[in-house]
Amino acid sequence: MDAVETPATGRRVPGWLIPAIGYALSLAALWWAFAHFPLAQLGDNLRTLEWNWLILAMGLELASFLVDAWRWRELLRPASRPSYGAAVQSVLAGLFANDVLPARAGEAVRCFLLSYKTDIHLPLVITSVVILRVMDGMWIVMFYFATSFVVERAGLMTGVMVVYAAVVVVLALLLLFVLFHRHRAHHFLSNSVWAARFVEFLDEVHNLGNWRELRIVMLSSGFYWTLQICAIWAIARADNFYFSFGQMTFLLVVKNVWTLLPAAPAGVGAFQASAIYALRHFLTEAPEARILAELLFGFLTLPGLMGGAIAVAMAGYNLKDLVRHAQEAHAKRRVGKP
Repeated sequence: MDAVETPATGRRVPGWLIPAIGYALSLAALWWAFAHFPLAQLGDNLRTLEWNWLILAMGLELASFLVDAWRWRELLRPASRPSYGAAVQSVLAGLFANDVLPARAGEAVRCFLLSYKTDIHLPLVITSVVILRVMDGMWIVMFYFATSFVVERAGLMTGVMVVYAAVVVVLALLLLFVLFHRHRAHHFLSNSVWAARFVEFLDEVHNLGNWRELRIVMLSSGFYWTLQICAIWAIARADNFYFSFGQMTFLLVVKNVWTLLPAAPAGVGAFQASAIYALRHFLTEAPEARILAELLFGFLTLPGLMGGAIAVAMAGYNLKDLVRHAQEAHAKRRVGKP
């Protein structure tokens, strides 16, 4: 009797592996950032901070969150009409989850909450966030290469950004291909076993493919990142540093690229290490760079924590329930349940 040969199944990456790597890197980065930390000097810096600049910085950071919600609503407009209030609440709740939970759980929370509050199809919401992230990547690349000339000895970071730019360009071209050649893209995906799972994503991209809204969202994304750069500049100014806009752009780009990997809550560790790395390129003394990195982490995280706590309280769920519902919604989508 012939033995029945069972199909070989490929090994799947364990779900704990990527977060574990992220945590390991965060702990290593946190140790490096706090090694020889000048605690005595920190007190002097706190006493001499100019609080008007700090208030301005937190206001700019909060304004960037409001712009983020506005551009998200505008991107969804061709397929649905979510309220601005629901978009703001979802963005802030997602930020809060990112700040207190590991592995960037806030991305799932913001998608679930907006879908729940507005009855918008969850795959459409997820697709809109993917498009926003591609646009964000394009702006990060443009900002970096427009201002990298102000930083010396940044060859390593420039090499990383070349790879980053290549990935962003490929993703942007794929989205444009879907928008302009929907039927050809649909035919290709339908005839490829490995790609069939992306057919639904293709349809959702096409639903959002209104050029007027895409142009508006792309321009507003530039404003969103400009506000964040200005917030970083204002915190540095509060600590009596007189950096240029180009230098603060370099810091923002380094921070965002270094914290891409799902890791510890709020990117702690990677945030501080990336800020110190960037500041040292501006010939900032090591003790001052470590102190400013902690100030940046604290005052850039605080607006999201405060606004997000209010948003979660108003959502009718506690944070644990929001995460659980987001995970359940994602699991149902993967197995094709309504």
